[in-house]
Amino acid sequence: MSKLIAIIVGFLLLASLVLFTTTYTVSFHEVVIKTRFGQENSVVRGETDAGLHFKLPFFIDRTVNFDTRLQLLESPLETIQTADGQQIVVRAFLMWRVDTAGDGPLAFDRSYDSTKQAGRLLLDQFRDSLSVLSKYSFSELVGGREGRLAEAEAALLDQMMSVRGNGVLPVTAGVSQLLLPPKTTTAVLSRMYQTRQNLSEAERFKGQAEAERIRSEAKTMAETIRAFAELRAEEIRAEGNEKAREYLEKLREDEEFAIYLVHLDALAQMLDKTTTLVVPTNLAPFDLMNLGGVSWAQPQRPVSQAPDGGAADEPVAEVASETEPS
Repeated sequence: MSKLIAIIVGFLLLASLVLFTTTYTVSFHEVVIKTRFGQENSVVRGETDAGLHFKLPFFIDRTVNFDTRLQLLESPLETIQTADGQQIVVRAFLMWRVDTAGDGPLAFDRSYDSTKQAGRLLLDQFRDSLSVLSKYSFSELVGGREGRLAEAEAALLDQMMSVRGNGVLPVTAGVSQLLLPPKTTTAVLSRMYQTRQNLSEAERFKGQAEAERIRSEAKTMAETIRAFAELRAEEIRAEGNEKAREYLEKLREDEEFAIYLVHLDALAQMLDKTTTLVVPTNLAPFDLMNLGGVSWAQPQRPVSQAPDGGAADEPVAEVASETEPS
């Protein structure tokens, strides 16, 4: 019985060993290079052929798995001199992966033993590529109106495109950190402050010139409108004088009646509200109220009698108007 168990266990171990040496698995994020007797035989891409696959056992077929997911590569801080002579400290990053198109996986297998080794070799080349940033000035790298940081990052990515022949596909590159040495920082901030001061002064002068232009235009327009209004007023005044001349010609025909109308208007204006006046009846236009049988053409002043029968010095009339104000 024990001998049978040993045979069964040995058979299971042999089957496991054979199964282990004749199969391999491919994940969806991997690419597998299969070689036969050291010669590249085929490429199995996980995005299309993920799962269990078979191979010849032992030394006949060999498989190498490469991760095709994005790999992050970050450079240490590097000192670079910009186009305007500023010393800056830059840290950059590179996102890359194994090129799965065409013969990319085979080229990667020929160039590198693993993705870790590829990362170490790419880092050295990426650090050398940072020199492309020296073509740009400091103000262009930090952004603002003159910002060309996106262009500099695209140039950095173009520098790394030469590794595509090794089966590496650079996806994106960028500047993650940009620092200035203390002395450079002080000088740059001082220059930036002076630049902003110059810009603010230019904008202030521009605003003052615009305000002066608006005031000048408004003054010119006001003078034009005033001259037009005065001219129009003179025309209206001339028309009024012309019409008034017609009425004056008619009033000249009977001057006493004209005087009577003037006095009547003046009396109406004086007594249009509650008013109490004590005036002599011979004072125009109140002589119109003296109706004691006197002709309008030649108004006579009534003479009041004094207590002793003589004539009073000045006839007096009390005029009262009780018209309520409207």
